[in-house]
Amino acid sequence: MKKTLLSLLVLLLCSQLASATTILVPGNQPTIQAGINAASTGDTVLVADDTYSGVGNYNLDFYGREIVVMSENGPDNCTINCLGSGRGIYFHTGETSSSVFEGFTITAGNTGTGGGINVTNSSPLILRCIIANNYGAYGGGIYISNGSPSIIKCTIASNAASNGGAIYFTSSSPLISSCIIVSNTASG
Repeated sequence: MKKTLLSLLVLLLCSQLASATTILVPGNQPTIQAGINAASTGDTVLVADDTYSGVGNYNLDFYGREIVVMSENGPDNCTINCLGSGRGIYFHTGETSSSVFEGFTITAGNTGTGGGINVTNSSPLILRCIIANNYGAYGGGIYISNGSPSIIKCTIASNAASNGGAIYFTSSSPLISSCIIVSNTASG
């Protein structure tokens, strides 16, 4: 009985791993958001080196999906330019640590909350990102409300806000580890 149960669990795990897909941007989908929209649980959206701007390439939304969205070669090679209108990414539908955002530079974001990234009622994993030169009334770089995101090995620099130039959080317990936070300003 134990051997049968173990075999069944192994088959279930293998079938889940086998069904994971890598979606290439712009190879398979024209924009980062289109890649996210095409992804299912366990999939990876792999974004090629370039600067991404315009509709579908900022104000990104995981819609609660447990997926990985990552750049091909890290934040020095892959930039999300928000063009002063919106933010890089908005986590707000219960994303967990299985919702991973990795290896992007987010710049020129401008919103009321979280010029670069807004995390509300979610706890995603944000890895190896550069969040720079963004503006938000609350949280020039990152705004966190009612969440516990993990922000690891990120650089948060030269962002500005009325409150919390780098990061502003309320009713939250973020894990911020191995990050460089420098030259951010707050006027409030």
